[in-house]
Order: sequence, then C-alpha cells, then structure tokens
Amino acid sequence: MIVGVTGASGFIGKKTIKILKDSGHEVKRFVRREVKNGDEIYWSPAKKEIDKDKFQELDAIIHLAGESIAPQDILGFLPFAGGRWSKERKSRIYWSRKWASDLFVDTYKSCEKYPKIFITASGNDIYGDHGDEIVTEQTSFNRGQFLQMVAEECWEEPLYEIEKMGVRVMKCRAGIVLGKGNIATQIFTLISKLNLSGPIGNGKQYFSWVSVYDMAEAFVFCLENENIKGAVNVTAPEPLQQKEFSRAIAKIMDKAFFAPPLPPIIMRLAVGWELGEQLGLNSIRAIPQKLLKEGFQFKNPTLETLKEDFN
Repeated sequence: MIVGVTGASGFIGKKTIKILKDSGHEVKRFVRREVKNGDEIYWSPAKKEIDKDKFQELDAIIHLAGESIAPQDILGFLPFAGGRWSKERKSRIYWSRKWASDLFVDTYKSCEKYPKIFITASGNDIYGDHGDEIVTEQTSFNRGQFLQMVAEECWEEPLYEIEKMGVRVMKCRAGIVLGKGNIATQIFTLISKLNLSGPIGNGKQYFSWVSVYDMAEAFVFCLENENIKGAVNVTAPEPLQQKEFSRAIAKIMDKAFFAPPLPPIIMRLAVGWELGEQLGLNSIRAIPQKLLKEGFQFKNPTLETLKEDFN
C-alpha cells in the first residue's frame, strides 16, 4: 500500500515508518515546509492547506501529528521552562489536533478518490479515570479532564464523518509510550537512578503502557487486518499499579525501591497541577482486547522485556 504518515519525524513516527517499509509498504511523509522530493506531501492544518492530488494517490493514512503533551526533555518540566500546561500551551495541544482532523475530513469530502484506511493516534486518556475497573474498547468515558476532552473532540469525534463515507477508521488509544530516548522513559530512568522509586499517593492507580516498538507494529497490524476497525486499545496486556510499575523499573535497573510515598500534592506542584494530575495520578486499567482477539503478538508484553531501554 501507499501510506501517508503525519508526525513522521517524531519518536513514534520514525519507528512506524521503518516497520511500514520493512513490511513492503511505500511511505509518503506529510510535511509543513516546501516539498523536497516525491516521498513528501505538503500540508498545513493551521492554514487549511493540503496537496489534494498526492492525497488522492494514497491507500491509507497513519495520523500521528500533534503538539506534544509532555515537554521534549526533563528540564521542560521546570517552572518557566515552557513545558507546563499554560493556557497558551493547552490551546496549542488542542488546536494542533483539531485543525489536523478537520483538514482531513474536509479533504475527504472534497475529493472523489481518497484513502480507504485511516488510522489515528488517540490516547487511552479518552476513558478518563476508572479506578481499578478493567477498561476495554467498549468502556464508557468519564468526562471532565483536559486530555479526555482532547482525545474525544480532536482525535476521534471528527472522524465519524469519514467513517460514514466507507473509510475503515481505527482510533488507536495508546497508553504511556516507552522506549529509549523518549521523555517518559527518561523520567522513569532518572527517578530510579536517584533511588527515588516509590509510590505516588497510595500507588494503586493503574498505568497502562506500551513500548514504542509494539505501538508501531500495532499500527501496521491494524493497517493490514481488515477485521479491525473503530476504537483499538494499544497497550501492553498487563497494566500495572503505579507502585508495581515503579518497583519493576527499579528492579530492572538494579536500584532501590524504598522511598516514602510521594504525596499527590508534590506531584501536582512539581510538574503543574493538571499535568501532574492526569499523567501521574489517573488510573486507567486498559486491556488491548481487539488486538489480542485478532492474534497480535506483543514484543514487549511486560516491563522486564524493555530492560535495554532503561539502561
């Protein structure tokens, strides 16, 4: 297939493109600058511009682009570093996704020929906090938080319009993405290196996570599997309570796990109230029900299999 990928230069995008090419697919990268070669397609969601001729040549789209929810590096969490959720930053997070989805919907509606497969990188934040309840693709949403609203209104809701046009749409609801070099992995690695691993609050909140390798493989698996459509939980099959998640990483790195519980207020103050609340204190016990049913094989089903990424 000829597959267009947005967010191609990002952490997840690079891994996805490699697996697409290894699987024999031809990749076209969406870029916001001037096109340099035939493997690129110009688009600008903010300007509502896209190369419709090249868009119509695609068989499928994997849409990953959007303003990062977390800072690009650890220092970005510091006050005044620009990585916290200011009103301006929340606006960029929201509209970078909404404009992109709206542009694709408008382009589909204005073209006679269009890609018949559309995969978007949503997040399992869409479910909201569910405590210890097992969360599948059929679980209802608990609304009221910023990330939940972004996932629902920006990543997913607009795409109902192209589903009506017969497009096979998959909304891949990822957990915390882990892999060498990304900010989440760096944070957990630093905490363990400093021997500060321990529970946040009571530590019973569930962390649903996925390795970047499995996430990229899941995109290609969904692309090639006609039985899959709609919401897809892209998370490792074993979500862990936060205290067990931290304990496992400390063990992988041969570090201590004895720090006293971190009061939730410290987490909120350290990285900003909303960011700390939603990234460290929410509990989402998501299970990849559809992927498992269709026989997807996880390369990293447990944290222990990611040992090299944490060392």
